[in-house]
Amino acid sequence: MEAATPARQLGNGQLLPRGMGGLSLESLREDYRRRLFDEYLPFWERGGYDRERGGFFCELNDDGSVAVDEKNLWYQGRALWVYSFLYANFGKEQRWLDMAAKTREFLVEHLHAGRGKWVEKVRGDGTILDGVARHVYGWLFAAGGLAQYCAATGDLGDLDLASQSIRAAIEAYDDPNYFDAVSVQYAAVPIPDRGVRSQGHSMDLLWALSQLLSVRDDPQLAELQRRQIELLSERFWNPEYGIVNEFLEHDYARIPGAECHMYAGHAIETLGLLLHETVRTKDRALFDLIAARVRRVVEMCWDYVFDGWAGGDCFVFATPQHSQGPDYSVKTMWSQCEILIACLTILEYTGQAWAKEWYDRVRAFTLRTMPVARHGVWRQAVDRRGNDIKRAGISTTRKDNFHQVRMLMLNLLTLDRMIRNERRLTPFPR
Repeated sequence: MEAATPARQLGNGQLLPRGMGGLSLESLREDYRRRLFDEYLPFWERGGYDRERGGFFCELNDDGSVAVDEKNLWYQGRALWVYSFLYANFGKEQRWLDMAAKTREFLVEHLHAGRGKWVEKVRGDGTILDGVARHVYGWLFAAGGLAQYCAATGDLGDLDLASQSIRAAIEAYDDPNYFDAVSVQYAAVPIPDRGVRSQGHSMDLLWALSQLLSVRDDPQLAELQRRQIELLSERFWNPEYGIVNEFLEHDYARIPGAECHMYAGHAIETLGLLLHETVRTKDRALFDLIAARVRRVVEMCWDYVFDGWAGGDCFVFATPQHSQGPDYSVKTMWSQCEILIACLTILEYTGQAWAKEWYDRVRAFTLRTMPVARHGVWRQAVDRRGNDIKRAGISTTRKDNFHQVRMLMLNLLTLDRMIRNERRLTPFPR
């Protein structure tokens, strides 16, 4: 792998900045606390959370009322993770644990199909709308949510189900006839109909395994995690072009014609997850390498005319169907959030000036375009000029219950450490 590029440090390399985005670190922390506790969480309690039966509706009107009576597996697993993490890291408030517990109960009772496989979608009362999912993303969100719930409660009873779900997902994904309905539907390059490898799958495996391994040592799952790290850092990374390829052949070889393509949103999300995993596994060399890649990808896909980051398809070379460079037509909220997580993590451990500069730019664009007046949940996406836009294939009433809140929580914890350390770099684990 290529070596990490040395970067200019802030000041003498020992102290972090006094502030970010025109605010002191303390004021920035309070701004995020307000957005989390006074805006975002109250929105979900107005109707998204099912107080009677547990679980979350994610098709909501702007006032928080339910627009569609359905509960999707993805959003139940994500919500379980969110409220378990919230309870464990922000004061152990009982109502957050109660919401996690009822969501866990609904998830396991109504969406688990047995042997680690999961139903894709049910009505609010648990009536099945879509049977066992044809792709395993939701299985991994369920596994990660269950593992974080175990971490929050100290009751490890669900870890076996989380582990079983991960193993079932890997078994299904490794089948040469596995059909990735999500990737086939949205792929911007020709990919095999069956058995394709996607960065999105390895990314979610990395995340789910990290949640479980943070709670319990498991040599077999640890080996699977090492494999995902290798795949994401060496196989999906294309050193010839300095990008991350989203799709590979079943044997992880490059797909002819797809070598110059990157799905930037998954690239930055994956790189951010790898940063956190290197902290957990105490791998400083890999941390520095991934940090350099974060910088390259952020700089490559920024819109230098209208601001904002293009988190969709990016082509190193023009093709008959696509222009060279990033597609600026849709700028997703979730991809801006992933940059904020990655850049603040890099700043915390390295003090590199570029991480602060990009954090400030992305935060300014995000807060200018994504919040909705009197509405705690940010809009899904904007167009190139920053105007609200509908994403193709995604309902206008879908509300995000994962990326925004995850960014707020992780940034708050990072800022807490920076302030507690009196602006000194956080020591990298040894």
